[in-house]
Amino acid sequence: MESSTGVSPASVIEQLDSSPDVLTWLNTVLDSSGQEAATNGPSLDELLTATSIAAQSTSSALENTIDEISRATPRLVYDLHFTRDGALALKSVLAQSIPSSSASATAQGHFDATSQVLERLQYLDTIRTRMEAARDVLREAESWGALEAEVTALLAEKSYARAASRLSASAKLMPVSRPAAGTPGTTQEPRRALLTSLANQLEAAISPDLVRAITTNDVELCKSLYAIFVDIERESEFRNYYYGTRRTPIMEAWNQIILDGESAPTGTPQQQQIPEKLSSFYPTFLSLFLSMLNGERHTIPAIFPDPESTLAFLIHNTLTALTPSPGQRFAALFHGNGSASALKDMVKLFQVTEEFAKGTERILEKLRVSSPSVMSVTSPSSSGEGKLSRRRSMRMSMSWRSTSSVSGSAKQQSGSSGISVVDAMEWDQCLFQPFLDFQVDFGTLERRLLDEALGPPVVKLQGAVDGDRAARAMRERAVDVFSAAEESIERCMTFTHGYASVGLVRALDGYICAFVDAWTNCVIDWANASSETNTSTLSYNGAEDEEFADLDYTSQDWAHIQRALHLLAAARAVKERLGVFETRLRGALNQVAMAFRTAVNGLYTPGVTKGEGILLAQSTLNSVELRDLFSRVLQPQSSGTSAAASILLPSSHSALTSFARANQRTLQRVLLSPLFVHLNAYSSLSLWSASRQEPVPGFAGVNVPAFSLSPSETIQRVGDGLLNLPRLFEVYAEDDALGFEIGALAKGDGLSPGPEGGDSSALQAEQLHSPEAVTSAWLSSLGRTMLAHLTRNILPQIRVLTSAGSAQLAADLGYLSTIIRALGVEEGDLERWRTYASMGDEEGRADYLAAENADDILRSIAKMRRWLS
Repeated sequence: MESSTGVSPASVIEQLDSSPDVLTWLNTVLDSSGQEAATNGPSLDELLTATSIAAQSTSSALENTIDEISRATPRLVYDLHFTRDGALALKSVLAQSIPSSSASATAQGHFDATSQVLERLQYLDTIRTRMEAARDVLREAESWGALEAEVTALLAEKSYARAASRLSASAKLMPVSRPAAGTPGTTQEPRRALLTSLANQLEAAISPDLVRAITTNDVELCKSLYAIFVDIERESEFRNYYYGTRRTPIMEAWNQIILDGESAPTGTPQQQQIPEKLSSFYPTFLSLFLSMLNGERHTIPAIFPDPESTLAFLIHNTLTALTPSPGQRFAALFHGNGSASALKDMVKLFQVTEEFAKGTERILEKLRVSSPSVMSVTSPSSSGEGKLSRRRSMRMSMSWRSTSSVSGSAKQQSGSSGISVVDAMEWDQCLFQPFLDFQVDFGTLERRLLDEALGPPVVKLQGAVDGDRAARAMRERAVDVFSAAEESIERCMTFTHGYASVGLVRALDGYICAFVDAWTNCVIDWANASSETNTSTLSYNGAEDEEFADLDYTSQDWAHIQRALHLLAAARAVKERLGVFETRLRGALNQVAMAFRTAVNGLYTPGVTKGEGILLAQSTLNSVELRDLFSRVLQPQSSGTSAAASILLPSSHSALTSFARANQRTLQRVLLSPLFVHLNAYSSLSLWSASRQEPVPGFAGVNVPAFSLSPSETIQRVGDGLLNLPRLFEVYAEDDALGFEIGALAKGDGLSPGPEGGDSSALQAEQLHSPEAVTSAWLSSLGRTMLAHLTRNILPQIRVLTSAGSAQLAADLGYLSTIIRALGVEEGDLERWRTYASMGDEEGRADYLAAENADDILRSIAKMRRWLS
């Protein structure tokens, strides 16, 4: 039988039987039909018709064969039983007779007929299966061939939902995985390209409506368009359109503003733009952002099945798209003039950001409460296996994407929302990330701010250095210094929630130390320039003039004494204020330390949102040094705790001690200056080189000794000056300034090591000293300083010492020794000078030669007495 088309169904069947599979046969026929088209060969339609006829014929033949087999099956069973029975009956006679050839042929014929029927049945079933597969493939080919025309027609009719459904149905026919190159499955690539192209056309067609619907807040249209995008597996593109349109006003407000230090954007008339400070613009910007999010709280739940995650990602998407980034604009604050004070602006911006985060968290909480089961809702066309097997379209999206959107797209499509949980939780970290670098550098930035606030250390005083004015200036400046330090604590707790405590302590310690050191340098400069300072007016009462009129102090000396006492009193007040401030600092650190100790899992994450706290906890601020500081703060203060371990600002305490020493040295120098003046010429007196008695004028013929054992006039004046010191201290004994840092007196004269221990222990000890003890300490220190000057600077300068000169020197030193012991000072080197000076030449020479390692004093005496020659 041959059809009217010229194609024989029998030939079609033979070709199908000879081909390995239906697709290979179909590709062969299609290729051959294309080549024969030019010679009027059979067309595809003719081939389809012939194939259909052959399929029908084969189906009819198969049905007839099945019917015949069904009818013959019972007889076949009977025949098999009959044959078995006959075989058993013939078995007994086989040994007796030879079976006839006709009987054997009959039995073999039955078996051959059965085998042929079964083989025919298998052959027909194979033909039927292949024909049905060919029919399905042809129908699929016909469907794909008409897909482009159908979708194009639907797009022309603006039947976007039907077009999306048609594309979705076709996409479901595509295999999930791509076959390897060179296999028959590679024919799917053109279909993939066709689906992508038609989806692009659909997206391009509905994009204007989508942007308009988002802009006009047409919720119903947005919802219907969202379903279309979900149907064509482009939910992420819909979100990109939505985020890009919603964030446009926010980005325009951010990008078009001109801040101080920035140039105007391209195309913006500069004469119409007035530069604005970031500290005033940023709160307005966040307020506008929060207003937009409040509006989205009512819109997003009506469109998206996961409103909370969608709103969180909208925030993240908007913040990452800002150009220049917030971090760049924050960094610009620290460039140019007044960069140190930019930290104050940063803290204000941080507080405003935290308020914005609180408002945003409340909005997200409302979404969470109002729609608790919203996350389980799926889109109309994304339920079941279709949702789980959703694939990203392999093409470049036509929607505009920011850098962050592209980088985050790999984390999308985890569900119907297309947003991963990580992205949804990153909105607060993205908000606070620009502040992290400045929080890490808080210690350095705070120190720069404090140094800028410190300014000049003292008031410039013209003419005489008025001690009262200088001390008052120091006290007043200290009030400002510690007020600024209090603000530093508040900034640290506000800006870093205590994580920058190590940097804070260092900045405060260095700041207070710098303040005190500046005043110490001023004291040293005043002391060095005191000899060049001319004073015209003095500030002391007349009773003091009359009482101390017999002393050798000048008016300038009295002014310097008053200044040193006033500055010591001011330093004492500063140290008391330092102790109060240190207690305040310890209390603030103790609160943070307790929060660290009681934190869950040992991770202290403060802040209005979890992301803010995690950023701080994972930063370099959370260091071993921070834990050590908190351990010291939490350590109970007991009597056994060392003073040094309890001090948080050791450099500040050391600076105050140095300041006290500088003033004490100045006061010592002034009090001993008349005595030093008397001693300046002591080493060059002619008494030391006289060797015989000279006649005294008016006593002709009478020999009067030129030397006596009475002290010389210079030593008598020095002794009188030392004896007047107790009388001088009786007036100032009640002044608390003299008792400040008494422990530094022994360290300052260089003769005795002085008390060991920290500065705070010295302060506690001096507070228990009575006026008598303070006076005694000062007199001892002055006596030791006087001895040090005499034995180290004056006596070694004597060039020649005769026997008579040695006797006079011994008498002078003996007289001073008596006075020094009265002041409570051990003679020390003075006694050794007196002992060596009182030796005779023979005794001294013998002792010097006998000494293997003579000390400096013995060598000096030997050189003066010429014991070496």
